[in-house]
Amino acid sequence: MDRLEILMLICIGLILVLIVLELYFIVRKHKEKDMLDDSFVKEVRLLENNLKTEMTQSILSFNNEVNKQLLNVSDLSSKNITDFRIRVNQQLNDFQEKISDKFNLEFKTLTESFHHQMQNVNQKVEERLNQGFKDTNETFINIVKRVEVIDEAQKNIKALSEEMVSLQNILSNNQSRGAYGEYQLNQLLYSIYGDNNKMYQTQYAINDDQKSLRVDAVIFMPKPNSIIPIDSKFPFSAYSKLFDNEGLTKEEENSIISQFAREVKKHITDIANKYILPPKTTDYALMFVPSDGILSLLHSKSPQVIDYAREKSVTIVSPTTIIPLLSSFKAFVIDHQRSENMEKINQELLKLGKDFKIFGQEWSKLSRTIQTIKKDSDLLDSRVERISSKFDSIQDVSMIDEGSKQEDGPN
Repeated sequence: MDRLEILMLICIGLILVLIVLELYFIVRKHKEKDMLDDSFVKEVRLLENNLKTEMTQSILSFNNEVNKQLLNVSDLSSKNITDFRIRVNQQLNDFQEKISDKFNLEFKTLTESFHHQMQNVNQKVEERLNQGFKDTNETFINIVKRVEVIDEAQKNIKALSEEMVSLQNILSNNQSRGAYGEYQLNQLLYSIYGDNNKMYQTQYAINDDQKSLRVDAVIFMPKPNSIIPIDSKFPFSAYSKLFDNEGLTKEEENSIISQFAREVKKHITDIANKYILPPKTTDYALMFVPSDGILSLLHSKSPQVIDYAREKSVTIVSPTTIIPLLSSFKAFVIDHQRSENMEKINQELLKLGKDFKIFGQEWSKLSRTIQTIKKDSDLLDSRVERISSKFDSIQDVSMIDEGSKQEDGPN
């Protein structure tokens, strides 16, 4: 008997129990109402007894079957448990062996990976150490080079300080200061005009009716313009007092500026009286100061000096402002020379036009001659072709005659 049959027996027993319970309740209900008769009671009791008997037999049979099943199950269970234990032990042993093999393999792989990583780490550490030593050496070499550069710079600074002391000595001396201004003016003229004595000259003598005056430089302008005199002045003494003394009061500063303005006005007056000599010179002159700071100070602190120079027809220039002025003079001279040569250029262009016209006529003649020669050449080519074809036909005829003779010979 399998499990399905056991379940069916249990269900039948439960159904019988329910039927008995239902009959019991029906009987009880009829008893309460006193409506039952004896025959019905007997039938009910008979049915009840039959049900009890069947239930008892079914239960006994069920118990017997259950006991048999339990005995069979017990025997099978003990055998299955033994087999199960054996299988479990065997599987445990197999599992332990697999785990052990896998663990050994994983441990071996981990060990190899660890050794490999340690080798990579050691290699990288060694490379970084070598690179670090190399960078350190390069840094040390660069430091040594920079120390050498610093030493050289210190030498240059020392030489520069000596030159500054020398420059201070030069600027403190009037003659040396004047020579410095003249040298700077000459360098600026050379940078614009080059070594061109037709454009400018230095230390030029202007011959007056009474005496000869030597100016620092002149620029030759085209006629009817005259030469432009340039004189270098360096009013440094009062100018330096403004910057050498830091604790000046407002009154002291104004006093030094007034002294500085007087010195510059004196130079302007000397230039106007000495070097503005029309028509030998232009009706104006240039006063060159070798410092842009002096010109800036004049415009900011002493504008009356600029106005005074304008009244005296003297233009004050510095190293920065004189360059565009000299360049404009150069452009004016070039334009004047170009305008002077324009008539000559036009004449030469007319001559060139006539020559080109004659060349055109001669070229036309040559072209016609070439065309005539080409026609004659084409005619000669056609004649040569006709003559050549005739020679070819004659040669073919002679070859045919020779062939016929050779055929008649053996006969």
